Amino acid sequence: MTSSKNNAVAVVVNPRFAIEWRDIDDFLGEFGPYNGRYVARYPQAWLVELKSQLDEISTEELSPIERHRLKQKISREINLCTTPVNWSWEAGRSWEANVDATAVLSEESIVIGNGLDPHPYSSWPQSVHRIKATRRRSWAFHGMIKEYLDSSRPLILNSPAAYLVDGYLDPFSQDSENLLLSMFEMIKGSRCYSVELITRQSSCGNRDKLDKKSWMTNDEIEASLRKIYESRVPLDRSLRLHLVEEDRSQDGFRMHDRFLLTRYGAINFGHGFLVLNQRQPQMNAHVVDHEHHKILKNTYIDGVSRHEEEIPRILGVAYPMSVQTLEVSR
Repeated sequence: MTSSKNNAVAVVVNPRFAIEWRDIDDFLGEFGPYNGRYVARYPQAWLVELKSQLDEISTEELSPIERHRLKQKISREINLCTTPVNWSWEAGRSWEANVDATAVLSEESIVIGNGLDPHPYSSWPQSVHRIKATRRRSWAFHGMIKEYLDSSRPLILNSPAAYLVDGYLDPFSQDSENLLLSMFEMIKGSRCYSVELITRQSSCGNRDKLDKKSWMTNDEIEASLRKIYESRVPLDRSLRLHLVEEDRSQDGFRMHDRFLLTRYGAINFGHGFLVLNQRQPQMNAHVVDHEHHKILKNTYIDGVSRHEEEIPRILGVAYPMSVQTLEVSR
């Protein structure tokens, strides 16, 4: 299973694929937010079955320190390496038979079977080099909403909140409305309880960005936000809009690239999603690495979305001059 068209090869893994702890370590190195690819939770109890099997794997080859390190790493990362799917599952069938019946895989798909008896599929050691070879952290992005959502889905569903960082995003445009309504549908019943937009006041309502007198007022923005979205936000979910005032000093806070950001990872979409279909991709989207993601979290999640909390600032991180936050929920 992959997060988007950035990886042409789907990888499906039996939850009992590992025969030694090193297999789990290798797995964590190939999947998750910093690799931009994920394994399907198939069946839904995939994580439960994996953890059950870990109790059966000998730890004699590991020192106590190595064992503790790996167990901590698994606890911290394994859930983020997977994504929920709605593939059918028949309880009376084996995992292999259910995979065969899903009809979602292509001839290029990599399917990893049970570690003790992978037949008719490959074992993890047999396939790990091919998995590594198909890893891609950037891909051609046309700017379509569906592409944006397909790429972001695993990140969104694994996170308590999804942040759309885009200084040019107009929450009242038809395209933004279409995107947000699709996201609302996606997060129903998921772990994601909040969709948060981080943009500029000047971007709201298709006004003249150079004429501040023409901008929507905060009251107008709040009224429009409630009119369009309040009745459409899923129950027990919220939509938050953060309007930032940039700091135009030399090292100050400025918005430029567009990101889908969560606490666990991020994707840089460059120009974001566009109004027009582009027959040819204009630029690449790419998975954000660990160090850059840390900066984005400090800047946008803590510095913008939690601006009113006045949490301690970190040296070297740019912060906005001010933030106006509006929220609608049901």
